[in-house]
Amino acid sequence: MCISNLKQIGNAWAMYAQDYDEIGTPLWVKSNLIAGDFPIVDQNYRAPFTGINWGAYWPDLVYPYVKAGSDGYGRNRTKGNRAVFACPTVNNFLTDYGAEWGGESGWGSVTYGLTQAYVHNDPVQEEGALGEFLCGQDPAKQSWGWGCATGTKLAKVGHPGESILFGEGDVGIGAHYNMGYPPSISGSSSSLDNLSLEQKAYPFNPPGYVANRKMAHAYNGPGFAASISWGVKTDDGTDCYGEVYPCLDRAVHLHNQTGNYLYVDGHVKTKRTTTMKEWTASSE
Repeated sequence: MCISNLKQIGNAWAMYAQDYDEIGTPLWVKSNLIAGDFPIVDQNYRAPFTGINWGAYWPDLVYPYVKAGSDGYGRNRTKGNRAVFACPTVNNFLTDYGAEWGGESGWGSVTYGLTQAYVHNDPVQEEGALGEFLCGQDPAKQSWGWGCATGTKLAKVGHPGESILFGEGDVGIGAHYNMGYPPSISGSSSSLDNLSLEQKAYPFNPPGYVANRKMAHAYNGPGFAASISWGVKTDDGTDCYGEVYPCLDRAVHLHNQTGNYLYVDGHVKTKRTTTMKEWTASSE
């Protein structure tokens, strides 16, 4: 059922891309904010699936192509309404409404994630492209949580059959280091550029990016819901070398220690491990 869910999400994502000039859904958009800052424009607006009031996450954007499931708003969230947006196995671990899995932010209804990876500065889906997509906000406000996701530009993906698009986890998954935000804007405590952070996160010989190098998994155990989101604890105990945040894939692996992954070309694989190359758009 989980594999089927991901295939349906992939079909919906592809239909969205056909309608939007070969650009897939962004991870999130802020479409209901007054320019530059809160408050929201329309007090009555709620995203169609997650119920957030400031814009939309990717499930809200593909929802017209799926039309399955509903999450309601506030404490109306129930497990039975999540349809293709929730893995049945992971759903068993979630409360109907809980701050530990997103709470009011809308994440509580989704157990699949769109790639947020900035491995080797070669993202499959872009986020934080300063100056390219500002959501009508003041550029001075661009920082963590204030940038915009621009979505996957299909023409940039050089190996669609090897590039992960979705996996099991929070709304977003994948190691992102500093994403597309320059360090001076991102709020990161590190002044290192993305490639230097990558070398620090994987200090092997050679350090940094190696196409077939195993990507660290998020820790899946008691309290995993919190640890896969933004922590540095990995399942092999490395804790992300040098406390690089985060160096891990933030994916859930609860199917006998395997996870399901949807690739850009639409096929789904069940895997125990993923490689660095699989989180990039075209790096060899």
